[in-house]
Amino acid sequence: MRSDDGTGDALIGHTGFVGSNLLRRRDFDATYNSSSIGDIDGRRFDAVVCAGAAGVKWWANQNPGEDRVRIEGLMRHLDTIEASHFTLVSTVDVYDTPVGVDEDDEPSPDRLHPYGRNRLMLERHVVDRFADHLVVRLPGLFGPGLKKNAIHDLMHGERLGGIDPASRLQWYPLDRLADDLARARRLGLSRLNLATAPIAMATLCGRLFPDAVIGAGVSGTPAIYDMRTRHDDAFGGAGGVLMDADAVLAALARFVACA
Repeated sequence: MRSDDGTGDALIGHTGFVGSNLLRRRDFDATYNSSSIGDIDGRRFDAVVCAGAAGVKWWANQNPGEDRVRIEGLMRHLDTIEASHFTLVSTVDVYDTPVGVDEDDEPSPDRLHPYGRNRLMLERHVVDRFADHLVVRLPGLFGPGLKKNAIHDLMHGERLGGIDPASRLQWYPLDRLADDLARARRLGLSRLNLATAPIAMATLCGRLFPDAVIGAGVSGTPAIYDMRTRHDDAFGGAGGVLMDADAVLAALARFVACA
């Protein structure tokens, strides 16, 4: 329950894809988005979860300056608040080569695209600003409200020619995020990669979208994502991931069936 002095739990980015899925699973005493973020200034909270950095990678890479300005604007608001604990929802794309890396690997901004570089800047700002913090890095996502990525395109029969069957991608179901964040906080973690087993798009399509014809317009090197975590055992996983390929495909099948 939020008290008069402003304590309680807050969610930044409640109308976005990640934030709206968190709200499906738990309540927050206060919520903010890009239209209302100014209302957070000067407040104090027991805990803040920030999912407020826009996740449209192609736009950020095409508009790096404007994307950076938006991230810096969010940082200025964060500088005005106090939080006993701060959780930042970040991205696998802070790694320039997201293969075989875990929480002990420190990303470098030098070779990153603007999307990853600007979000790494936000990560480092949060670490410096809030003594008790958790930075969570997410791979590809699926859940209610999905509006982009290869899963969305397969479900709607859009842009199938651009999906490379040789790509190996990681997919995380947002319906487990609230529980994973709560567990990470109980464990006292300051950094967590929510890694799942990488799956070739050819395998995923064959299992879930057998009639889809993909890859007709593909050229170049396929994307490979294989981020790992050192905390797999604590989250019921093994082999550096929280979910193996069969578990991910089963979760995807449930999502597709209910969408």
